[in-house]
Amino acid sequence: MAAPTIALPPSNPGDPLPDLPQELLLTLLTKRAASDGPEKERDALDAFVLSGAANGGDGNGGVQVEDVLNELLPDEASLAHAPMVGLLLRIKIQAIREEVEALTALLERDQDPRGMGELQELIGDLLAQVTAIRDAATESEVVVRHITRDIQSLDLAKRNLVASMNALKRFQMLVNAFDQLTRLAKSRRYRETAQALGAVKELSSFFKTFSSVERVAAVSRGVAEVQNVLKGQVMREFEEAFANETARAGKDAQLADACLVIDALGDEAKNTLLKWYSLLLLRDYRRIFGATSEAGQLDNISRRFAWFRRILRTHEEENSAIFPESWAVGAVLAGGFSEVTKNDLKSVLSKSSQSLNVGLLLESIAQTAEFERETARKFSLSFENILKLSQLSYGGPDATAPISSVFEPYLGIFVEAQDKTLAEMFQTFTSSRISISPTDNPSAVLPSSTELFYFYREALERCAKLSTRQALLDLCKVYRKWLKTYAEDVLTASLIKFDRKSTEGRPNMQELQTACLVLNTAEYCLETATQLEERLHERIHPDFRDRVSLEAEKEMFQSTTSAALLAILRELEFTVEPCFATMARSPWKEAEYVSSESAYVAELARALNTVIGAVREGVEQKKYVRSTCDKVVGLVLAKFTQTIVKCRPISQTGAEQILLDLQALKNCLMHLVLAPGDPAPIPTSYSRYVTRNVQNIDTLLKILMSPEDPPDDFVKHYLLLIPCQSFSDFQKVLDLKGVRRAEQNQLLDIFLARTSTASGLSDSSFLTTLDMDPASKSLTSPSASGLASPTTAGSNLGLFGFGGASSITMLQSGGGSRDGSRVGTPILGGRDGGGKEERAFARLGARLGTRFFGGASSHS
Repeated sequence: MAAPTIALPPSNPGDPLPDLPQELLLTLLTKRAASDGPEKERDALDAFVLSGAANGGDGNGGVQVEDVLNELLPDEASLAHAPMVGLLLRIKIQAIREEVEALTALLERDQDPRGMGELQELIGDLLAQVTAIRDAATESEVVVRHITRDIQSLDLAKRNLVASMNALKRFQMLVNAFDQLTRLAKSRRYRETAQALGAVKELSSFFKTFSSVERVAAVSRGVAEVQNVLKGQVMREFEEAFANETARAGKDAQLADACLVIDALGDEAKNTLLKWYSLLLLRDYRRIFGATSEAGQLDNISRRFAWFRRILRTHEEENSAIFPESWAVGAVLAGGFSEVTKNDLKSVLSKSSQSLNVGLLLESIAQTAEFERETARKFSLSFENILKLSQLSYGGPDATAPISSVFEPYLGIFVEAQDKTLAEMFQTFTSSRISISPTDNPSAVLPSSTELFYFYREALERCAKLSTRQALLDLCKVYRKWLKTYAEDVLTASLIKFDRKSTEGRPNMQELQTACLVLNTAEYCLETATQLEERLHERIHPDFRDRVSLEAEKEMFQSTTSAALLAILRELEFTVEPCFATMARSPWKEAEYVSSESAYVAELARALNTVIGAVREGVEQKKYVRSTCDKVVGLVLAKFTQTIVKCRPISQTGAEQILLDLQALKNCLMHLVLAPGDPAPIPTSYSRYVTRNVQNIDTLLKILMSPEDPPDDFVKHYLLLIPCQSFSDFQKVLDLKGVRRAEQNQLLDIFLARTSTASGLSDSSFLTTLDMDPASKSLTSPSASGLASPTTAGSNLGLFGFGGASSITMLQSGGGSRDGSRVGTPILGGRDGGGKEERAFARLGARLGTRFFGGASSHS
């Protein structure tokens, strides 16, 4: 028994121990020794007193009274010490009260108002000292400023004196230079005058801030007057010199010096001189080639450029030495000529827009573009920068636009001409019969496609040289129009029609080769249209790039490729139809023994190899050969399944014979993907695909081979091969076997009994979509055959997807689904609920419905 642990009250070390049991005294001594340590350890009594549980013990916090008492007095034997425990509790409480009183006194002493007042007085003294220090610093600053005031004044006076002396010296230099400039201007010594003018202008720039000084203002007015005099004097020199050859004789050096004066006068004077010179040289041009004159018409545009070349050559030979090379006077003349020409051509084109000939327009654009390139090369500048140098402006918003820009609004004539040319080309494309003979057409694609895209490339390059803006965008629209026409009226219109009725069993090689040729051409057009779109994006202006797209046309070529594959499959369907007709006429019900493969299988294999051989030889992209093989597998096996349904009832021996034929057909389909003599292995993906498609037919035939007697074994074998509880699927097997109605009822009862207790059975199988009435649904139309999209996966040609069996409604028109709980009626309790009783009840209802309303006939 553990003794209670109670801490002793404070006492002197020499006091005798209370009269207590040995275990209790030992515990008390231990707690007392621990309390003398640096960290006093509290026992259960301490926790009890400090938690305040002794005042309430309501369980809201702290230690419960019962818990403390149970710890202090754990058993009946310890109750004898209860008086001692009470005494110790009172002593403990008294000690705690004394401790609380001591802490309260300490708190009151710390919160004494007198102490707080002393603290505030100390803070106030500190603030006063800080203020005194700041005032002393301010006074020191004032004293220092007063001491250094005279020194600062002397420094300012010195700087002002130096500035005044420099200004007076510069002003003296300006006055001397101005006097010299005045004398030189009168003497017509232009080289020295240009030097003096440069010095005067440089010195005058210094005195712009002294314009309020009268003497400086007077000198500035004098300099401006001299500049005006010099400008007028130099202009008269040029006018007199160029008035006649006699007056100019021997004055080229003086004119060259005068250009130095113009250069010193500034850009305004230089531009004035260049404008006068441009007008002087282009004076006859504007008279001869005006917009109203005969020489100014569009058919004489070459004469315009020839005239300017002569004028430019005259300038370079006779006048270029006069002007400084930095002025680029030749480029200025070219810019002025271009401005005048551009303005004249606008007027000419606006007047003749109705009768404008595309040949003349293109010739004019070509000559204009050549002149622009030639001019840019000659002056090593872009033509836009040459136009910026022009001093002749008509104030238009397109001052820097090249001469060829005036033709852009009329380039619709060029686009219309391309449209007309394409229309004529397409008359030839659509009227001529497509020839696929190797001698007539050795290429893998239609020659018309290469001719079309060659024309597109040439037209694109020509248009890009004329304009990369709206005209090129309009040309793109023409491209789209005729690409659509080519896909529809040339390629798609050349494919097999639906009017073939031949049952000879031989493929039409002409139609097959045509389909292959169309497929190759559509693939070529798709790739080339992609390249054309990229080229258009590269050449067209960025502002129009987002509006260029050939996506719709590329999708049309993809559809044409699909249509060509569909045409090949239709031709295959026509070819194999007689083979399946022979299979359907065979007496499978009366078959007595199993022989080698049937004759129709060999004919079918021969037809398949012939068609695929033509595709392999005619299709350039081998990926389409594999795609065709995939779809042939789906089509042939779908028709094989249809024929099996048509042949019902099928005996066990007949089913065994059909199974043998199926294995031979599977072997033929398996090797269809490889060319004869190709040693390469059969692709694994293709082998799995064929096996997966044959597996369902194989399973169906194995069930048909099973004897229905005894019934239990037949049902057991059926559920082993097809673990499905669908009533309608089992009914289809019985109909295919030709089981009599009386025997069917027994088999159906056994099937319902087994499926009602079996677990792990699915609600549908591959038989769910098996069409039991395929006679009205031939594969000769795209919608019925499931071949509307030949580019989709071969699984779309599902073997059992030709009758819509999955959409059978419950007991409709005296037949329909016999498994209402699985097909026509939802299961009670949800997908996984309902239990075995509800499922059995649903099957019983379907069974009774079959008996009362008449089950499906043998052909349903």
